[in-house]
Amino acid sequence: MSQGSTRRPPIEKGRWAAKGTKPLPEQASVQHVLSVMLIHVCRKVLFIATEVKITLYSIALFFGSLVCDFLPIPKMYMSSKENLFNQYFVKIGWAWTLAVVGSFIYFTSLTYGCGRKEIVKRHMSRMLIGTGFWLFWSQFFFNYVENQTGVCLGKAILKDKYTCNGNGFQWHSFDISGHAFLLVYINLLLVEEAKAIVGWEGIRDLLRENYETWTPVIRFLFLCMTFVSLLSDVMLACTVIYFHTMPQKVAGGVIAIGTWYFTYRFWFKYESSPGLPGKGLFSYQHLVDRSKESFGAKRRTSIVKDPKDLPTFMGMPIYSNVKDRERKREEDREEDRSTLTEEPEFNRSLPKADNSRFIPKGDFFSPEPRYGRKPRKVN
Repeated sequence: MSQGSTRRPPIEKGRWAAKGTKPLPEQASVQHVLSVMLIHVCRKVLFIATEVKITLYSIALFFGSLVCDFLPIPKMYMSSKENLFNQYFVKIGWAWTLAVVGSFIYFTSLTYGCGRKEIVKRHMSRMLIGTGFWLFWSQFFFNYVENQTGVCLGKAILKDKYTCNGNGFQWHSFDISGHAFLLVYINLLLVEEAKAIVGWEGIRDLLRENYETWTPVIRFLFLCMTFVSLLSDVMLACTVIYFHTMPQKVAGGVIAIGTWYFTYRFWFKYESSPGLPGKGLFSYQHLVDRSKESFGAKRRTSIVKDPKDLPTFMGMPIYSNVKDRERKREEDREEDRSTLTEEPEFNRSLPKADNSRFIPKGDFFSPEPRYGRKPRKVN
């Protein structure tokens, strides 16, 4: 090495290797992976299409109840009204719904509403409306129908259910199934309110602080909602098999479906209403997590091709009619070339100008040799 030359400083390996590369995400913990898998399973359970659920409930309440009304069903623990699930879940089912769904609405609206109290109150009012409908149907309307259509067996002079039962007699009436109404309505309400978590990962970059603070709580409440939904389906099956008659259960189910349709498919779509779940300062349910979006974009750029190109595997075409496709592609190319070289139509209508006098003879514009010299023949 010459004396005047300068020596280059050594290049750091890490800096050179990291140039032009993106930083890798932190390694996910086992707890995080398990929670994501569990949430995925809960989504599959809870996000069954509402139309499918209504169809299944209608078939169960009509045909299932009709069969069970005429077939002798063996008695089991769940056939008793004193079983634990009936006593501590169905009879106080709306209290469980208020606790779980109400908390879910509060924390989700607190997150996508950026902590604004008016947004939280607006979304919480949906539970207040649901409670009002539940009180009206189960505590007033059902009792009114039962009193108006009943008769006291053994003493017809008694015109009231409570007086009849208090004197040791039995009141026979059309008793609309409160269990069928409550369990169907809870399930439909859970499906609608759980939609607030659709696209939830997309707000991570927009509301990082609120997202990281409340997302673990929201995920736990989402698990609880899935459990309540599954238990409601089990208890609805027990109601279909063991309790009430088919018309009574169908009436309860129809009222539940009608209440859900009126609120979530009609009323809550108006601006003056409490609004649908997930409606806040901005729309996030169409957003996608950026990490997933970039990965999907990379895959799409490597997969999506020009439809004229032949798909190949290891350089070989995978279709049998290769010759036909090659011939079609060549015809398309020839057509493109003729289109490019063809003179435009508007140029054909213009008069042709004689520009020969402007081109000097013997110049490089002319094919004749310059200065009158003829080219020599090369042997």
